Amino acid sequence: MGDNNHWISALPALRNRRIAQRLLLYILAFSYFVTLVSTSVQLFSDYQRDVDLIETRLEQIESGYLASISASLWNLDNKQLELLMDGILHLPDIRLVEIYELTDQFSDPLHIARGVKQTARQLGREYAITYPVLGEERKIGTLFVQASLDNVYDRLWDRVILIFFSQGIKTFLVSLFILYIFYQLVTRHLSDLASFVNTIEPGKFQTALRLNRKPLKKPDELDEVVGAFNDTTYKLHKAYEELRAANDQLILDIAARKRAEQEVIHLNQVLELRVQQRTAELEAANRELDSFCYSVSHDLRAPLRRIEGFRRILHDNYHQVIDDQGAHYLTRIEAGTREMTEMINSFLRLSRSTQGEMNIARHNLSDKVNAILKRLREQAPERQVELHIASKVYGEVDSRFIDVLLTNLLENAWKYSLEKPVIEIDFGVLSENNERVYYIADKGVGFNMQFADRLFSPFQRLHSATEYEGAGIGLATVQRIIARHGGRIWATSTPGEGATFYFTLWSRNSDNGNGNHSISGRQS
Repeated sequence: MGDNNHWISALPALRNRRIAQRLLLYILAFSYFVTLVSTSVQLFSDYQRDVDLIETRLEQIESGYLASISASLWNLDNKQLELLMDGILHLPDIRLVEIYELTDQFSDPLHIARGVKQTARQLGREYAITYPVLGEERKIGTLFVQASLDNVYDRLWDRVILIFFSQGIKTFLVSLFILYIFYQLVTRHLSDLASFVNTIEPGKFQTALRLNRKPLKKPDELDEVVGAFNDTTYKLHKAYEELRAANDQLILDIAARKRAEQEVIHLNQVLELRVQQRTAELEAANRELDSFCYSVSHDLRAPLRRIEGFRRILHDNYHQVIDDQGAHYLTRIEAGTREMTEMINSFLRLSRSTQGEMNIARHNLSDKVNAILKRLREQAPERQVELHIASKVYGEVDSRFIDVLLTNLLENAWKYSLEKPVIEIDFGVLSENNERVYYIADKGVGFNMQFADRLFSPFQRLHSATEYEGAGIGLATVQRIIARHGGRIWATSTPGEGATFYFTLWSRNSDNGNGNHSISGRQS
């Protein structure tokens, strides 16, 4: 009685549980599906058995009645035929018996019918009626028998109702029992677990969770869940205590950091003032240095012109009294003055590359490269040249300075390719680490990467002046222009195979020159 009361009291709790409702639905659905399949198989077997039974009766008609019907039809004994047909009609499930006489076209054939013909749920069979005439079987008519399947379908329908009614009640009761067992073993403990979780407060020590049931000899899955939950609760409490201690320490660290930030702000202010002072001093020093460079370069021109003037007087007025050795010395003096003049001009160009305000705008570098190379080709129209210039390469640059930069790099590429049968020069842009990198490449004589530390320094050369003309100031000028555009420049080369110069504009890393790159180049 107590178990019944507990079962009845558990029903409302089961009704309010969505898991229980889904479980009941799944059990019922699967059970009814199995019942439907098994019932279909059983009904098909019963249907096949009943049809086979009717087929057997139809075969018995052929063996038991056909001979008598044949004799009666031959003798045209209508009364006997009707008695035989009534006998067949009284067999189970037989609904129609018909006899057709087979005669010539000049006489009326005999036709006798007993019963009602059906158009659906029927099974019919025709029998040939034969009679021996002169030792030969002769067909004299046809017997048609139709059996009804109504009783078969009625019996099947009764079985369907009986099976589904009995199986449905049984399935429902079994499902309720399974649901009750599931509630007792699992669901109510999950509810206790949810209630226990709702009582947990951060930072407050929590007693261990215990299941409301008798201890089992061997722990089951719920015991494992409870054990894991209690272990997790302990770890969370421990982590909370550690977090609280870390938070207290963080508060102290924040206070210390604020004090440090105040000190940093004060130091930054002091440093900014010093930077402004140093910047002003550097600007003044640069102005003085530029003025000094200009003055020195300008002042050197006068004595250099006097030396050249006296050399020309000696050559023009005293060439008759000067021997060959003296003429050779005058030639050396002339070469030295020309070299000194070029050095002074290059020194002035280098000085001017860091002077003047910049007017930054978007320019088509491809057009500028084509214009410079067109001028170089006009100077040597007989040379075979292959150019690969990328179209529509743009850059945010100062037009005046970028012309100087491109001119120096392209003249270098042209000059150091003159020994080759074909002058090959490439210009383009590529992407490297989300940064646009411009390049100018040639297939000239190249250089040795071992001397990379001498690149981009004024008056440093990797080739002698007798091999290639130039004052050694071109790449230094290029580097200063790149620096003013916030970029960097480097180069790679293999002796005899050419060189490639790379440069960036407004790079995130404004470390110009060779810096930390593995680079090398040629000095013009």
